Amino acid sequence: MIRALALLLLLAPAGLAHAQRSASPRAAALIRAGDALLRAGDRGSAIGYYREALQADPRSTRAYERLGDAYRGRGSHEDAREVYEAGLVRDPDAAPLWLGLARTLIEAGRPDDAARAVRSLLARDPEHREGLRLRADLARERGAWSEALTAYRALLAHAPSEEEAAELRRYEAALRLLARPLDPVSSPRACGPTSTPLRRALARCP
Repeated sequence: MIRALALLLLLAPAGLAHAQRSASPRAAALIRAGDALLRAGDRGSAIGYYREALQADPRSTRAYERLGDAYRGRGSHEDAREVYEAGLVRDPDAAPLWLGLARTLIEAGRPDDAARAVRSLLARDPEHREGLRLRADLARERGAWSEALTAYRALLAHAPSEEEAAELRRYEAALRLLARPLDPVSSPRACGPTSTPLRRALARCP
């Protein structure tokens, strides 16, 4: 059934999309009703409202996000994946859909596919904090220390608070030890005779 819904939304003719512009308030109202049901613990009814919202406005990124999250919340990972991907066809810059897709793939035991989704998000928004943290976590779990270190450094550069900065510095310090043989900045070879000027500058060589 979810495949049929996604296909219907993807193939909606241009005329229908134009007609639905005035239906956006209805879609917003349906989403609010779904949110209220979800807070009350009625996930099944909430899903029904989110699907109605998508039918009312097939371009609503929020409706795709809510429906995907609701499916993911009940463990319907394949349905959630299809909803997120359908939404991304219409709005490939929607960060919440990339994050939802990545988390769904992680929960479904597909970390490599999740990492690809995160990379797609960061290609569009290189400083997206949740995306960077997810990239770091995924890299750390598979032992890609240098990639994890790169992500934590990017997070540290834009840490919103000293508390978070301190946490990120602890992670960075640990990862520098793990990534030392691989990291072009912290590697012992960074200050060697064959090192480039840029590499020496980044490593603060004497």
